[in-house]
Amino acid sequence: MGASKAQRAAAAKKRTQATTLRLAGMDWATIADRVGYASPGAACTAVNEALKANLREQTENVEELRALNVARYDRLQAAFWSLAIQDKDKKAADVVLKCIAGRERLQGLAAPAKVEHSGEITEYRITGLDPEDLV
Repeated sequence: MGASKAQRAAAAKKRTQATTLRLAGMDWATIADRVGYASPGAACTAVNEALKANLREQTENVEELRALNVARYDRLQAAFWSLAIQDKDKKAADVVLKCIAGRERLQGLAAPAKVEHSGEITEYRITGLDPEDLV
């Protein structure tokens, strides 16, 4: 049998308190003591679960917003499509092209830009590495 609604609410409140304390810089032992977890590891687990749940929620929100904006581009493109393909309105064609480009960006369909370097590399530096480690 699962936890009751009251138990889930209490656990959520503890996770929120623990996360708030961790964000304030508290160590795990202090968080466990103040919030009432059995151990520092339990406090750490609770905070990590809360952060993962928050990340999942944010990812879902981003996907919903992306889908909404794609639908907006679709609707705007549909409104200007007939004028654009009949060569009656160059501004309508620009709107359609911008809709296509915007949708490509949102959906990750645009091909990456190719970058080329012309010229010579005269000097380079390796930072964060001791040259003696290369030998």
